[in-house]
Amino acid sequence: MTKKEYLENIFNAAINDSKVDKIESVYGKNLPSLLKKIISNCEEVVFFDDNVRVLSYMEIIDAESDLHVQFSAKGLIPIVDCGENDFIVYHINDKIWSKFNIVDETVFKKKENLEDLLK
Repeated sequence: MTKKEYLENIFNAAINDSKVDKIESVYGKNLPSLLKKIISNCEEVVFFDDNVRVLSYMEIIDAESDLHVQFSAKGLIPIVDCGENDFIVYHINDKIWSKFNIVDETVFKKKENLEDLLK
């Protein structure tokens, strides 16, 4: 699947309130609509044509223990695995998206919207 196709599908997707509530209980409240739609529709991993992948719902829930990073304490929600220990994350407090390296815990490529990071 291409990133463009994925985003088109997600923009038209329904929100599953129970999944969103669970994510909000782990990471924090006030998620944007796009993130709620991604969370609601990520039952399984979605691979893009360049091997970047959207995490599954359970991977997002278990990210802190699986990746050994305190995402919730940092106000981050991991969403996309870009490879080489880089993830696209959503910053709950700043309401922005960025890339985040889980080894050195650096934030880079801050953007207002997810589409810019997926390009």
